[in-house]
Amino acid sequence: MDWKPVLLKFKLRVTESGEIPLINIKLVVPRKGYIKDAMERFEEFILQEARDAPEENIGFQLEEVVIPTDKIHKVKVDADVIISRGLVTKLLKEHNESIPIVDIPVQGIDLIRSLVECKERFGRKKVAVIGAANMIYGVENLESIIDLPIQKYILNDITVSDRTVDQAVSDGCEIVMSGLNTNKYAERIGMQTMLIETGKESFRQALVEAKRLAIVSRIEQEKAKRYQTILDHAYEGVIAVDLKKRVSVFNSSAQKILSIYDKNLIGVPVIGILNKGKFLDLLISRNDFQEEIVSYGTIQLSVKKAGIFLKGKKTGDMVAFQDVTGIQEMEGKIRKKIYSRGHVAKYSFNDIVFKSELIGQTIETAKLYSKADSNILIVGETGTGKEMFAQSIHNNSNRRNNPFVAINCAALPESLLESELFGYAEGAFTGAMKGGKQGFFELAHRGTLFLDEIGEISPNLQSRLLRVLQEREIMRIGDDKIIPVDVRIIAATNKNLMDMVKNNEFRADLFYRLSVLDLQLPPLREHRKDIPVLAEAFMKKIQITDEAKERLKEEEWEGNVRQLQNFCERLMVLCKDQEINVLDVEKHLPKRAETDRTYVSEKERILKALEKHHFHKGKAASELGMSRTTFWRKLKKWNIETF
Repeated sequence: MDWKPVLLKFKLRVTESGEIPLINIKLVVPRKGYIKDAMERFEEFILQEARDAPEENIGFQLEEVVIPTDKIHKVKVDADVIISRGLVTKLLKEHNESIPIVDIPVQGIDLIRSLVECKERFGRKKVAVIGAANMIYGVENLESIIDLPIQKYILNDITVSDRTVDQAVSDGCEIVMSGLNTNKYAERIGMQTMLIETGKESFRQALVEAKRLAIVSRIEQEKAKRYQTILDHAYEGVIAVDLKKRVSVFNSSAQKILSIYDKNLIGVPVIGILNKGKFLDLLISRNDFQEEIVSYGTIQLSVKKAGIFLKGKKTGDMVAFQDVTGIQEMEGKIRKKIYSRGHVAKYSFNDIVFKSELIGQTIETAKLYSKADSNILIVGETGTGKEMFAQSIHNNSNRRNNPFVAINCAALPESLLESELFGYAEGAFTGAMKGGKQGFFELAHRGTLFLDEIGEISPNLQSRLLRVLQEREIMRIGDDKIIPVDVRIIAATNKNLMDMVKNNEFRADLFYRLSVLDLQLPPLREHRKDIPVLAEAFMKKIQITDEAKERLKEEEWEGNVRQLQNFCERLMVLCKDQEINVLDVEKHLPKRAETDRTYVSEKERILKALEKHHFHKGKAASELGMSRTTFWRKLKKWNIETF
């Protein structure tokens, strides 16, 4: 049969006030009725305490929890204080470090009562008194008083109680006087047993001690809860009041914001301190709230309020607030510091505008890469959106809540790039910042470091970068300390790094470290279907006709998406109408001669597509991403004859 705990609950409140805290005492015993008449004795104790100290506004409840000794380590007891006896006390203390535990003392009078009853019941037989040291201390001295042969056995471990009984039998003992479990075994082997009873005086003494410890514990818990709430709002003004609206906390920030500098505020009614108005009304009201904007004198306050609770009972209220002007100034400084250093990834995959399957497939690949933690090499022509993909990968990864640090390797000279990447120690060189400086690897710890135009770094930096990727640690310039770093590298380039490796311009080992995962971003000419939707996205405030979008599809856009975006911005500035038509596009496109390299390239692509599809114009136009109308216009433009 599975064991289940039995809970008997009795409550007695000293007063009827709903605000009085109720102290919960648990009596943990191995069986029901283990402490004789425990609940009746508790009620007598409470009534006596109420008569002796009627001014005390404290409520108590006692719960008798039955837990077999061998189950104590499996049960979590929730209480303000625990009362138990003997070996149960010892086991509870081993598994309930945070709750005060009171041991019911077995006094000499309790042992005498039990021994006298044993003699009356069984006669003058040798008695084995078995128990924890705190239960049977000095029992051997009672032998001459009771006129009963007594053998004492100290029991420190319940698992050896059976062996202890066997030893008592071997020593000639005829009766076992002990606790419940020990007596059970003794009875099974035919021994007569006697339970060591807990007297009324001993139980009352335990209750007195439990009350004292519970009150002390409650006071400490109230302090801890109050100051924990304060610590949670340490950067703001904080005022806390008790249930009588007397100040319990009024921190220095609150004094500074409200221009109140009286040092003796604790215990003073808050109504006599704060100016009348909405701020005071919010503080003394019963409702909690978040982020109210209220006026106080000449300033605006952002205020939030929360109740302070302990064991489900409200003990007070607190408000945390800040001067709105101060919040705005702080936010500006923080945003400037974070965004100016590129520590935040702004874009996600949802920001990438596309219609073509090619870009859709590229995004799906990038999403798969984001869930891994391997380094990524993004390859694509200028303007294809390499950093947008890098930021999207970061924001879709497990590192999304950590920094995204970006640096353009081609934008800085070698010496400066090295110090930016690895940082430097104080005095490392002339002009070095006092205290040294963190490098981008340190700033990107547990996040992502985006190295744009990686093909531009020098051989020296290639070696240092390789070491970081291998060892996952860096050393600042001018320092000898090793700093571990956990950084995912996303590198980007518009060059063919493999060709650079073959020409000894880029280290092969670094290339393979960076290109664990490769992501190829196609040029815009390979996904012309996206040009219309991109143009619409870039010109949200102005309509663009279908003919104008088709004309944009015909261009080569060597600068890819970036060039298209710049051109769309130019159209919005130069065109005064609310609609962009094909004439506007033609008018503002860069003028090019028919012998221009780009146009010649276009003619060659059309001829190749026709040859590939045996001069089937529909298939050739589809491959080139052109409509039939555009394709026919191109054929006419280049004097291309079909058969």
